[in-house]
Amino acid sequence: MDQDEYRRRLRDVLGAHSEDVATRLRAIVEAIGENVESLQIEVFPDQDGEGTFDVWARFEGPDSYVLNKPIDDHRHLFGVVHHETGWEPDVPPLPHGISADVLVDTVAEWIDSVWIRTFDRPPSIPVEVSSPDGYGAVAQIPRTCPM
Repeated sequence: MDQDEYRRRLRDVLGAHSEDVATRLRAIVEAIGENVESLQIEVFPDQDGEGTFDVWARFEGPDSYVLNKPIDDHRHLFGVVHHETGWEPDVPPLPHGISADVLVDTVAEWIDSVWIRTFDRPPSIPVEVSSPDGYGAVAQIPRTCPM
């Protein structure tokens, strides 16, 4: 599988979860308080490079524990779980020789598309998709609105 095929297959799986993520993002945006400085959406590729990953949202600002408490039930936007019979959901494995940059950038594009379909106006705070491990390009969301 080449990079383009991987991206297409991953987008297909992610797309099936867009409505659930949109619901979570709406709850998160509704919880933005005056001390929230930004919304960080972080993609955590597995350390083994197999292709599993998690996507978490968090507020940034003073006293992050207090800021994030109201969104605890909504912060986990997406994740891949290992079961005896395989991965759930069935995301494609990251092909050998392809960097996790491709995974993170594909997830960022998906989050951007979900955001644009979910919200009519730009957010009141900056929203950023990144990987704490430095994979992918940091993306401002939504990409169509100036920040």
